[in-house]
This record gives sequence, structure tokens and C-alpha cells, in this order.
Amino acid sequence: MRDVSRSTRRRLFPLLAAVTVLAASCSDNPLDTTSPNSPIAEEINTLFWGVMAVAGIVFVLVQGAVLYMSSRFSVKGDPFDDEIIYADEEFPEQIHGNDRLEIAWTVLPALVLAVVGAFTLITLFQLDDVDAQPNARLDRIAVVGAQWWWEYHYYLDDGDDIVDFVTANEIVIPVDEEVRLEITSRDVIHSFWIPKLNGKRDAVPGRVSPWTIEADNPGRFLGQCTEFCGLSHAYMRMYAWAIEPADWDTWAANQQSTVELPAEGTDEHAGYTSFMSNCASCHVINGLTSVHSGDAAVLDDWATYNLADRIIPEKTQQVSGAAPNLTHLMTRSSFAGSIFDLYEIPDDQVDLPDDYDYVGLAENGKVNRADLEAWIVNAPEEKANAAEQEGYRRGMPSFTGLSSEEIDNIVSFLLTLD
Repeated sequence: MRDVSRSTRRRLFPLLAAVTVLAASCSDNPLDTTSPNSPIAEEINTLFWGVMAVAGIVFVLVQGAVLYMSSRFSVKGDPFDDEIIYADEEFPEQIHGNDRLEIAWTVLPALVLAVVGAFTLITLFQLDDVDAQPNARLDRIAVVGAQWWWEYHYYLDDGDDIVDFVTANEIVIPVDEEVRLEITSRDVIHSFWIPKLNGKRDAVPGRVSPWTIEADNPGRFLGQCTEFCGLSHAYMRMYAWAIEPADWDTWAANQQSTVELPAEGTDEHAGYTSFMSNCASCHVINGLTSVHSGDAAVLDDWATYNLADRIIPEKTQQVSGAAPNLTHLMTRSSFAGSIFDLYEIPDDQVDLPDDYDYVGLAENGKVNRADLEAWIVNAPEEKANAAEQEGYRRGMPSFTGLSSEEIDNIVSFLLTLD
């Protein structure tokens, strides 16, 4: 029975290992650190493969020695048979107390770790250099983490220190230009990570952490919050879009433009009315929500986003300006913490081809209307949100009481936000 059990374990171990590897690779959220697209990410990738090479050599040497000794000095016969007596010459030579060997296997690993540590420190010092190169377009972007999405405040290089426009979920940068980031949080600790462009940086309430971001080539690069922050931590993603500088200028100019009110009597205007009644208490649309009373009227000014209490408000009920700004929603490729694509993507690609027209999405993209409507009707069903407790709630509530016509009208209105 003992032999059968041992034989079974030998067969099950490689099977278990294969299943583990397969399960680890089954993810719809591939965060690839081995395909860098920036100088900083290249440094991280070089360090990673260097450490992997050293670890691989050590693994082969150690495991090779273990396999050799287990084969060379394996016990013949049943080791549990008490009647078998082994002669002294059948045991390996005992080397306890061999000073040279003990010094060797102490000093050699220490030297290996010292070399790995030295290169790691060099890379860390390079990453800690967060002084971005001068950028003629952007002074900086403030990155604000919130449960469970990301907000971006763009400060153009125009001589003042006032937010020029605000977006959500996607950070858009010009190719080959290093951009300075200031990372903070509105509620709990988050961590900002876009592996193809840079390492991780924690977003801590009440603290601003400097960081930089840069892309060598155009494209869309997936990121993820890497600090557990609540129910939907796993669904707190973000995208970085890197586009050509001329396209970025066009995109930025559009972000600062005013959204027009739909004509009365249209489905879009009916959707606007429903939006103001149900959504404007949390979401801002600059140029339109100014007619709404209360916080929305104040927050319609971009400059209001400079206020500290809007970046780190008290943990009370969601208020206007503490939810994604929807001013130019249809110029984005994703929504709901970037877990849904706003437009249908060819072949379910994650990294889109370089010629994918991000600036022309609103004009040429095919809207993913089904997911957008489902999100409006019952967001908690699509993405876990914190339940309301003692006046505190994070996440979008459900609107199951709205009729299908009202939902259609709201979506029609949102489609005008380009």
C-alpha cells in the first residue's frame, strides 16, 4: 500500500503543477511586465530578467545536486524493512566539519545576493528620479484614486496653476514625452500601476506622491490598482492611452470645449432631463450641470477641482464631483473603472493596433450600448459596490425604477457628450 501511495503521488505532482500554471494564466486582465514600452519599464524589465537568470542558474545547480545525490546514494530495497542491514561503505562520506566547504557555501550565496542587491538599488535610484523632463504641453497630471476608479486632473503648461480639464478611468499622454504625475487618493490607500510604462506608486489619502509616465509607441496599456481597497479592488483598472503629439493637442482642445445642450423635444433632451434628476447629484458635465442647483453649480468650474476637499472629501454620501466627470464621456474607450469597453473592440483585443483611432472614437466607433444600459440600470450587479452604512456609500446605485424609455433617452443623451 505504501508503494502504491508513493507512486500515485509521483504522478499527481506534475499534474498538479501543470494545472496550477494553467490556472494562473487564465485571466482577462493580463498585466505584462515583460513587454516594456517606456525607458523606465525597460529598466525594470532588464532587472527582472537579470534576477531571473541568476535565480535560474542557482535553481539548476541546487536541484541538480539534489537529484544527483538522491540517485547516487539512494537506498536499495525497502527502507522500512528492519531486517536489512547496510554496511558502512554503502553510506556516503560524512563531511560535517569541513571548514572549506562551509565557508564556500556561505560566502558564495552572499556574493550572489550582494550583486543582485547592487543592481536592484541602482534601478531603484533610477526609478526614484521623478523629475520629468520639460514638457511643452503638460505641466503635470494629478492622479486621484477612488473606490473604485481613477480620476485625472490635467494641468497644461499655460502659466497658471488651475486644472484645465478632468477625465476618468483613462490617462491620455503624448508619445515620447515624459509626463509628471502627482498621485493621491480620495478615500483609502490605492496603488497606481501600468506595468508597460512604469512601476507601482501608492495613492495615499492626504499625501501627494510624485511619479512619471512615458510611452515609446502609440497604444492602449492596461493598468490595475494593486493595493486591496474594498469589494471591487479587482475591478479597479485603468488604461493609459499614448497618442501622437498632434493628436494629443486635438484631443486636449476638445476636452476643454463646452458641451451643448440638446434641443428641446428630442430624445436626447429628455435624457438630459432624466440625467439631471437622477445622476447630476454625483456626476458633473461641465457646461450643462451649471443649471443644476447645489454642488453641481459650483463644480461646473474646472478650478473647483483644485480644492482639497474634492480630492479627499469626508467619507460621507457620494457628492457631485466625487464621481467620474462625464463632460466628454464618448471620447473615452472604457467606463466603470475600465472594466467595460465603451466601444466594441475588434477581436476582443487588449492592446490595440497602433493605427487604432482613439481621437476619432466618438465619430467612428460602434457604441457598446448593451453594457452601457446594463450599467445604468443596475451597476451594483455589474460591479460590487459598498453598501450604504451610516451615511457612507461608494459606488454607483441602481436605477431599476427607471423605465426602458428613460434608460434609452439617458443613453441617447450620453452619446452627445463627445
